[in-house]
Amino acid sequence: MAQFPLDTSHILTLSESMVVGFKDNDTVFPSPPVAADDLEALRNAAAAAYDAQIAAQAAAKAATEAKNAAFAALTAAMKDNISYAEFTAKSPADLGLIGWGPRAEPEPLALPGQPLALQIAKEDAGGVRLDWKKPKTGGKVAFYRAEMRTVVPVSEWALKGTATSTKIELIDIPHGVQIEFRIISENATGEGLPSNTVTAVL
Repeated sequence: MAQFPLDTSHILTLSESMVVGFKDNDTVFPSPPVAADDLEALRNAAAAAYDAQIAAQAAAKAATEAKNAAFAALTAAMKDNISYAEFTAKSPADLGLIGWGPRAEPEPLALPGQPLALQIAKEDAGGVRLDWKKPKTGGKVAFYRAEMRTVVPVSEWALKGTATSTKIELIDIPHGVQIEFRIISENATGEGLPSNTVTAVL
C-alpha cells in the first residue's frame, strides 16, 4: 500500500490526481465519501491558502530585509553625527543637546579574585596535573601562577609554572617529600588571594 504524503506539495499533487481519477472513473468509483467536485473545492481552497502562505513568507522576508537595511543606514548616519558632535562640542553638556553624552571613563581594572577548588587531577612519578575553577569575584585574570613548597622542612613558596587556562601540568617535582601547591591569579593591577593548597608525595 502506498504511503500517504506528509509534505504540502505532495498532498496537493495527490489530491489533483484523485480529483481527476474520481471524475474520469465514476463507474469504478460511483459513490466516494467525498464527491469529486467537493474534493476539488477543498483542494482549491488548500492550494489558495498555501499560495497565500508562500506570498506572506516572501513579504515578511522582504520586509525584514528592508527594515534591517533602513536601520543600518540610520545607525551609520547617527554614528557619523555623533563622531562629528564629539569633536565639535565645546563641553560635555553640549552633547546633551542631541540626546548624547560624553564617553564613559573606563573603569579601573580590579585585582583578580581567588582561584577556587584547586585539586590534584593526576599524580604519578612524572609530576602532577592541577585543576581549579575561575574566581567568582574580582577583575579579569591575565594568567595564573602555580607555586609549590616543601612541607617538611617548610620552604618558601616558589614559582613552578604559569597558565592562562584553569589547569597546568607540573613536572620535575622532588620525590619522596611532601610538596604543597597553590594557585594565584594575576593581572596588570596585581595578584589576588591564593587558592586553597593541595599536597602530594611523588
